[in-house]
Amino acid sequence: MNLAKSLLIFMSGLLLLGGCSASEQNRQKAVLHTRLGQQYLQQGDPTSALRELMEAQKYNPDDPSVHYGLGWAYSAKGLFPQALESYREALRIDPKYTEAHNAIGAIHLEMGQYDAAISEFEIVLKDLLYQTPYYVMNNQGWAYYKKGNLRRAIESYQKALALKPDFGMAFYNLGLAYRDNRQPAEAIKAFRNTVVLAPTLIDAHMQLGILHFNEQQPADARKSFQEVIRLAPGSDNARLAQQYLDFLKKSGK
Repeated sequence: MNLAKSLLIFMSGLLLLGGCSASEQNRQKAVLHTRLGQQYLQQGDPTSALRELMEAQKYNPDDPSVHYGLGWAYSAKGLFPQALESYREALRIDPKYTEAHNAIGAIHLEMGQYDAAISEFEIVLKDLLYQTPYYVMNNQGWAYYKKGNLRRAIESYQKALALKPDFGMAFYNLGLAYRDNRQPAEAIKAFRNTVVLAPTLIDAHMQLGILHFNEQQPADARKSFQEVIRLAPGSDNARLAQQYLDFLKKSGK
C-alpha cells in the first residue's frame, strides 16, 4: 500500500469516528497514526514515522505496538538508547511481545554487546509461535562469532539453515565460521551454496577465491576472482582479485 492510499484511508477513518465514544475515538486515532508511521518506516522515512508514532502515543500510550514502532523509528535514526527505552516499554505493557525482545537483541548486536544480544535472542527462540526463528538464529550465530565462540556460531547457522535451506546470508556466515575454525573444505561448500543463492554477493566470491587459492585449487580460484572483477570492477575487492590472478599467471597455474 502506497503512502497516498494510506493517507486517504487515514482521512476516511477520521470521518468514521464521529459516532464513537471518546476512548474508542482515541484508540482508533492511535491505530491510524501507527499505520501511517509503519508506512513511513517501510519507505525509509523514520523522521516522519516518528512524528506519526508520537501522535499515536498521545492517543493510546498503553498500546505496545505504538512503543514498538517508536523503537523501530528511533533505531532507524541511530538513537539506540531511546529505541531500547521504547522497546522495553512495549514489553512492560505486554511481556509476551516477543518481537520487542528480537529488536532489543538486534540493537545489542549492533552495539557490540554480544552477551546481551544472545540473551534476548534466546528469549525469542523460546516462543514456539515466532514466525521467523531462522533470522534470530542467524543473528545469534553472528553474536557467537564475534565473541570468538565458533562452535556455537556454527551450530546456530546450521539450525537456521535446517529451517530455511535457501538462506544465503546464513550460508555466508557459516562459511566465515568454518574458515576461522580451520575447516576449509566445509567453508568452501558453504560459500559455494552462498553464491548459488546470492550470486551478486561479492564478498562470498572473494572468500571462495581465497580459499581455493590457499587449497591449491588454481582453476577454481581463478573463476571466483574473475567473477569478483566482473561484479565490482574498480573496487578494492576487484583490485585484490586481480593481484591474485596476476600471481597465478606468473606462477604458471
